[in-house]
Amino acid sequence: MPLRPLSDTSAGDWLTDTDVTALGPPAFESYVRVLHPWSEIGDSEDRIEGHLPEDELAALVEVLARHTRTPDQCLHALWDGYGDILGGEAVGFLSFAATPAAWPGRIFTKPKPTPPPLPAFAPEVMEGPRLRVAGRDHLLFAGPLSDAGQWGAASFGHGIPRDINSPNLLWPADHAWCVATDIDTTWTGVGGSAALADVLLADPRLEVVRSRYESKEHR
Repeated sequence: MPLRPLSDTSAGDWLTDTDVTALGPPAFESYVRVLHPWSEIGDSEDRIEGHLPEDELAALVEVLARHTRTPDQCLHALWDGYGDILGGEAVGFLSFAATPAAWPGRIFTKPKPTPPPLPAFAPEVMEGPRLRVAGRDHLLFAGPLSDAGQWGAASFGHGIPRDINSPNLLWPADHAWCVATDIDTTWTGVGGSAALADVLLADPRLEVVRSRYESKEHR
């Protein structure tokens, strides 16, 4: 079920005045990094940057659900700078691929220009308020933890779905933990209890390393 976009971002106020780093906000008992899987990029191989793929996100969500009293009341923040969200010329390169092949009888006629894809979300969402955390603006959504990544974005058309990023920030209403995926990192930070960290470190589905929170002033 798609997440519900919020016109009121006050649920994220607890983050706006804190020293949020790539690991998330401070003051949690323990922190870990969930390393992103490897991917071939050209002739080299590197970890996926800024995105936790579906299988890893599902495994993480399954663990997180056992460490909050409010798994059905979570906040999901998505950086608003992704081209797939904006539509228009930002994703215009997909217009040709999304266009049905011309009929043979029309190969000598000038094709009509393909309109660029529309934004991923309705105007009231695209033009609505943003949650600004660590110098970046985010769209804020609400919904169960199990729906993480289900943004309800419009498709590109012609059966081509929009591949929207995993949450950049994710936390439950009880603030038991916080997940942060910075657009420039190859890992996802999780702050929470020591018990949560221990379970994640032992989970064979995820590659996890323990980390220490350092404020921006001390990095």
